[in-house]
Amino acid sequence: MEKKEEFSTRPAASPARPQAEAQSARLQREHRGALRKAMHRRMYPNGVDLLAVVGILLLSGVLAGVVVALLARFVAWEPELITLVGYVFQMGLSIACVAYQQRARHVTSSLWRSKGHRVSAPLILWGCVLIFVTGIVIEPLLDLFPSAYLDFVNQSIGTGGWSILMTVVLAPILEETLFRGMLQGAITERDGATRGILLSALLFGIIHIVPQQVINAFLIGIILGYIYFRTRSLVTVMLLHALNNGVAYLLLEMLGPEQASLGLRDLIPNDVLYYVVYSLCVVLMVVGGGMIVWRLNRAEAARQAAEAAADADSEAAPETQQPQA
Repeated sequence: MEKKEEFSTRPAASPARPQAEAQSARLQREHRGALRKAMHRRMYPNGVDLLAVVGILLLSGVLAGVVVALLARFVAWEPELITLVGYVFQMGLSIACVAYQQRARHVTSSLWRSKGHRVSAPLILWGCVLIFVTGIVIEPLLDLFPSAYLDFVNQSIGTGGWSILMTVVLAPILEETLFRGMLQGAITERDGATRGILLSALLFGIIHIVPQQVINAFLIGIILGYIYFRTRSLVTVMLLHALNNGVAYLLLEMLGPEQASLGLRDLIPNDVLYYVVYSLCVVLMVVGGGMIVWRLNRAEAARQAAEAAADADSEAAPETQQPQA
């Protein structure tokens, strides 16, 4: 009896099907990546937003100078009070313009998510030490610039109650609110902690105008930014800022405008002792800076891992939603 030849009714698997599925998955990943990059470019603050912030800071400084000149000409106030009014006008206008910019870009300011009640005394002490040794290490660099600019700033600040109110009270509150609370928080949410700290510190330096103060404020801004990143506490960085300004004011009060700008080299004429102290400050600065870099690298690695996990979840979601045959 002859056996009938059997034929399968199921279609043979096409070798092109796995390739088509791989091609489709690759296109979907590229599409999601393009959308993510486009959304990132539109997030606040992008490059245009930061350039606008620089313009706001510079324009506010110019307008404050006009206000100070008009008050000095037409109002018989103390010079220190006029300087105070000009400073409050400058910082108040800058904060108002940046707040309007964030509102226009539909951004909820990270200022309201800070933990104002937290105060870290160990980090304040650590910050004081690091600011002190950093100031000593950069003294040779600052000496390359003419001292006339710094002397003019010291003379314009003056002494007395109005000067104390401006440098020790209002400056820490207004500047930390703007640069750490409003700007660093927004940049960190968009680009990570490292860029948030560096860019906000750079803007913090720009507002000081005088070359010596720009460099010094930029480095101090990195330290303040790192402490704010660690604590999310504006009060902590405000206190550290106030301590730094308070020490500078005491030196200005006790030594006068000209003597207050003296460096460690002027105070320690002995070469051997000077280089020993300077080397110790370099070591402490390197250790403190290394700790900042290490912590920020860990935070950046954690952020990238979280983004990669989110991407993996988004890729797996469509597969789990497909109906089973």
